Amino acid sequence: MKYYLGVTILILLMFSCSQSEKKKDESNGSKTTATKKLKDGMILDGKSTALYTGKPGQLVIVSENTIYTDEVAALFDSIFGQFIRPYYPPEPKFEIFPRTQSDFEKGSKSLRNLIFLELDPSIPAGEPMLIIKKNYYSRTQLIAEFKANNMNDLYALIEERIEKVYDMFDTQEWKREYLRHKKANNQVVKKKLRKQFAIELEIQSKAHYESKDNMYAHIILPERSRQMELEAGGGYNSTKANFIQSGIMVWQYDFKDSSQLTPAYLMRARDSILKKYAKHEIDGIYMGTQDHPAVVPVHEKFQIGDIVGYQFRGLFKFTGRMEPSGGKFWSFHFLHPKTNRIVAVSGYLDAPPTMSASLDLRKIQAIIYSLRIAE
Repeated sequence: MKYYLGVTILILLMFSCSQSEKKKDESNGSKTTATKKLKDGMILDGKSTALYTGKPGQLVIVSENTIYTDEVAALFDSIFGQFIRPYYPPEPKFEIFPRTQSDFEKGSKSLRNLIFLELDPSIPAGEPMLIIKKNYYSRTQLIAEFKANNMNDLYALIEERIEKVYDMFDTQEWKREYLRHKKANNQVVKKKLRKQFAIELEIQSKAHYESKDNMYAHIILPERSRQMELEAGGGYNSTKANFIQSGIMVWQYDFKDSSQLTPAYLMRARDSILKKYAKHEIDGIYMGTQDHPAVVPVHEKFQIGDIVGYQFRGLFKFTGRMEPSGGKFWSFHFLHPKTNRIVAVSGYLDAPPTMSASLDLRKIQAIIYSLRIAE
């Protein structure tokens, strides 16, 4: 009897172990499948602290020439090469620079924006993958790797995911400037904005705050310059410089009814306020909006954090008895939930048309998108 009891217990133990191993195998199998699925689109953080290199708006695509075909190049250019409307001269969001793998290995790997296109026979046909890497070779760097078994799979993957990848790179461009401003933590400007407009913005350290009354303030951003090389007498000199002037204007006025929150009204109010406050150093000249059909301001309903309002982009010019200069503006207008006033945060950029405005526009964008309601 004891013998049969022992055998029974032994069989039960073996069956139990078998079921346990089976569950373990099933668990491992599902884990492997999950990991495989996560590979497509997963984000890897390299946690690098090295300083990034390269120009703002520069996108380097690393692939062999047989992969970066005219068809693939046209697809990337149609998305990443979009112009920031309605700015003139045309300002592309990204300038694309193709590189072969060998050329890439010879140069810096810490570039801001990198995309790799790769054919890998170890990847099953019909299962292309997209891998996103951040902070990989340098901090705030963003990398997208498109990998596939063959060109048909690779092109289909790019076509399907390119707009989402573009959104990530576009966001990262202004976020780099936002992080730089946040680190600077300009408390002087922050306190004045909180007191006067009940808002918060992340502003770079050397910005200067000016205000004549409670309704308007002007934040002057540090002036930048770049030398121009001019040929003179058979040689070159660098006695002249191109100056880039930019700033943020903030204004507010009482809210009465919903008609004030239409794009047309907001633009009319903008012109009225700027005529009063945004005056040129030459008497009788003030900042106005260019409304030529080719460059008429564009607008969209937009949300920054919890704040819903209207975003505008357009061109301005100093106008009056003469028109000495002009440039680009980017603004956001909203109804303040606490003060019951309409508030506008409007960045402007006055720069020579021969210079890329990418970095300065991203700085303005970063300041506007850092907007928060003061506690």
